[in-house]
Amino acid sequence: MTSTPEDRDPPASQPDPLVGEESRLDELLHWVYLHGNRGVLSALLLAGVFGASLLLIRVDLITPAEAGDVTALSAALVGGMLPFITVVLAINQLILSEEFGTTGAFFERLEASREFRRTVEDHTGYQPSPVEPAAFLRSLIEAKRRTARGLQNVCHSFGSDSNLELRADVDDYVDLTAPKDDDAVETLEGTTFGTFTVIGVILHYNDPWQLQEVRQIRAHHRFRISDAVDRQLDRLEDLLRDIHVTRQYFKTVYMQQELADLSKILLYVGFPTLLGGAFIIISYGNLLALALHPYVYVLVVSTTITALFSPFAVLLAYVLRIATIARRTAADFGPFVLQEQLPSEDLETSDAGE
Repeated sequence: MTSTPEDRDPPASQPDPLVGEESRLDELLHWVYLHGNRGVLSALLLAGVFGASLLLIRVDLITPAEAGDVTALSAALVGGMLPFITVVLAINQLILSEEFGTTGAFFERLEASREFRRTVEDHTGYQPSPVEPAAFLRSLIEAKRRTARGLQNVCHSFGSDSNLELRADVDDYVDLTAPKDDDAVETLEGTTFGTFTVIGVILHYNDPWQLQEVRQIRAHHRFRISDAVDRQLDRLEDLLRDIHVTRQYFKTVYMQQELADLSKILLYVGFPTLLGGAFIIISYGNLLALALHPYVYVLVVSTTITALFSPFAVLLAYVLRIATIARRTAADFGPFVLQEQLPSEDLETSDAGE
C-alpha cells in the first residue's frame, strides 16, 4: 500500500468555506466562528451597531429631532423582534423532545449507555471507564494510541522481507496519527466538558479517515498478516468506532447545551428590550419636549437602536458556532470523509510532507 503523501490525503468533495491559508484573517475567522466567547462577540457586534447609528445620525440619515422618524424606526425593530418568541419556543421544543419519553424508552437508553460503557471498558482496559466526558474521550484516544504503537511493535517483531511493506505502511500510519493523538490526550487532561476545548478536540480528531486507513492496511496485506497483527487491527478498528460514537454523542450534548443557553439569553435580552422599545415609541415625543441637549437625544436614539438589535446579535453569535460545528461534522460517519477541515485544522496527513 505504498503511496505518496498526496495520495493519502483525505478527499475534499465538500470543501469547507472557511478553509484557507494560515493568516491573521484565518485566525480571526476561527475566533468568530468557533473559539470566541459568544458574549464578547455579541458585544462587538452591538458596538458596531452603536457606531453605525452614530454615523447615520452624523450624516442626517437618522434625525433624533424628528419624533416620528425615531418612533417609526423603533416600532419596526420591535415588530421584527416578535418572531424571536417563536424562535425561543422552537429551540426549547427541540431540546425538550429529547427529554420526554416513557419509562421503557428511558430504560432502553440507560441500557444502551451501560452496554456502550462496558464495550469501551473491554476495548480500553479501563475498569470502570471515567464518568467525566473529557476523561472518557481521553481514555479512548489514549487506548487507541497504545494500540497503534502495539501494532507497530508487532509488525517490527517479524524480520522477514515479506513484511517490509506492511511495516512501512504501519509506520506511516503511526507517524501520521501519533501527533494528533498526543495533542488530543494532552489537551483533554484536566479539561471540563462544557468548555470549547473538548469540542475543539472533537472537531479536529479525524477518526473516519483513520478508520479507512486501517481498513486499507488490512485489505492490502490480507494474505500476509499474522494472527497477532490481525488482532491488533481488530482492536484498532473497534477503538476508532468507539471514538466516533463518543465524539458524535458529546457533540450532540454540547449543542443541546448551547441551544438551551441561547434560548435563555434571548429571553433575558428580549424582554427588557421590548419594554425599552415600547417606552421610546410612547414617550419619545414628550422627551423631545423637554428640550435637552442634542447630544442626549443622539445617545438615546443610538442606545435604543443598539438595544433593539441585541437579540439579533445574540442569535447570530450562537448560531454561527452551532452551524459551523454541524457543518464540520455533518459528513463524519464511519469511513466516509466528505469534507475538508476548518482553517489551520491540519489533518493527520498534513505532516506527511514535512
